[in-house]
Amino acid sequence: MTTTELKHGGNDKPSIWRRSRGWIRKGEDPTSLAELDKSCFKKAWREESFSKLMNHSWFRAWTWHTEANSEALGFLIVEDHSDLFSILRIGVVPGHQRQGIGREMMDFLIQLARNEQIPKILLEVHEFNLAAQHLYFASGFRQIHRKKGYYRDPPGNALVLSKAIF
Repeated sequence: MTTTELKHGGNDKPSIWRRSRGWIRKGEDPTSLAELDKSCFKKAWREESFSKLMNHSWFRAWTWHTEANSEALGFLIVEDHSDLFSILRIGVVPGHQRQGIGREMMDFLIQLARNEQIPKILLEVHEFNLAAQHLYFASGFRQIHRKKGYYRDPPGNALVLSKAIF
C-alpha cells in the first residue's frame, strides 16, 4: 500500500494508516460509528444496527482523523465480497466537509481494493445529492443503472455507480 502502515490487529492486517491529510483507522466501535452517522445524516442508523452489522464477516468500516488519536471526522462502511466492495455509507462531519476528507477516504478504498485484488467498487447515491456525486465521479465512478423511486425521504431515484479497479 502507498500509505504508511503502523499498527496491526490480531489478523496481522494494519489497523491504522497515515494518509496525506490525516489518519485512517479501522472502525471497530458501534457507539462511535453511530455518533458519527448521526452527526452526518438526518436519517442516522442506530447503534444497534451497527452492532448487528459488525457481526457479519463482510462488514468493514474505517474512520478518518486529523491525528492518529484525535476525534473521528469522517467514516466509510463497506460490504466486502471477494469480487466487490459495496459502499454502504460514507460521511464527513458537516463542519469539515469540502476539505478533502471524503476524497481521501475514497482514494484509500480504491487503493485497498487494488491491494486486495477486488475488481470493482459499487455504490448507490440519491439523484439530488450532487456533492456526493461530484466526489464519486471525480474518483472515477460511472453510472451503470438508475433505481426509480428508490428513496422515500426525500423521494427520488438512486443512481447506481461503479468503478472498475483493474
